[in-house]
Amino acid sequence: MVQYRPPIVLFGDSITQFAYGESPFGTPVEIGWAALLSSAYQRRADVLNRGFTGYNSRHALELVPKIFGTNSSNSNSGSRPLFCTVFFGANDATLPSATSDSGRQHIPINEYADNMRKIVEGIREAIGKPTHNDNDTNCTVPIILITPPPVDAEQWKKDLGKFDHCDRSNSAAREYGEALKNVASSLDHCPVLDTWELLGGDDFDTYQSYFCDGLHLNNTGNQLVYEGIASIIQSKYPHLAPAEENDTVGIKDEEPAWEELC
Repeated sequence: MVQYRPPIVLFGDSITQFAYGESPFGTPVEIGWAALLSSAYQRRADVLNRGFTGYNSRHALELVPKIFGTNSSNSNSGSRPLFCTVFFGANDATLPSATSDSGRQHIPINEYADNMRKIVEGIREAIGKPTHNDNDTNCTVPIILITPPPVDAEQWKKDLGKFDHCDRSNSAAREYGEALKNVASSLDHCPVLDTWELLGGDDFDTYQSYFCDGLHLNNTGNQLVYEGIASIIQSKYPHLAPAEENDTVGIKDEEPAWEELC
């Protein structure tokens, strides 16, 4: 049986599912933020991608017990994640149009906020805390909440090829991100990566350059999201960051370097 390393769990919609360097319409994407994270944690942790195309926060809430189990099923502290990312909202923020399939993905903003809080609470309940005594920073698994990114609605409509109207808007993405930040402000160890601001906010000339289809990330967008996650871990949770040889904190390589064995 393979001995698994501590996991890092990435829970989200298609922007997570395609985070190993893919796109839904065949547009070449060479790198993904999950792939970059996996590379950074080689020999340190196993990055588990739990991304689900088209899912909204209501779907995600139903999945929490299946993905994270229950407290009793995770009694072995080795199964507890180093940290998690939760990246939902892009589909929740679709416009509630009765004439489009995506209208079925829309979740009212108040329900979205409530669902995201419940998702965090469900993950916390499932993974529990380790049995050893430690300070709260080292004891509580960080859950990084990621806001919906900007959206180039016209490009998305063109590439999707389904609608004669835009089923998304950049202003809605911003509003749902603000709702998520409000949720995070009342939760412990739930830092926010605001990808709406990170990727250009309402500056069209900036944000349109980070997507391969108006919604999913291209190489540059993936790189920025990875760097945003890495920066949060390095600044707030340095004990969970990849450690270099001479670092006194952080996660070091599993097993010694080959030079030490010869």
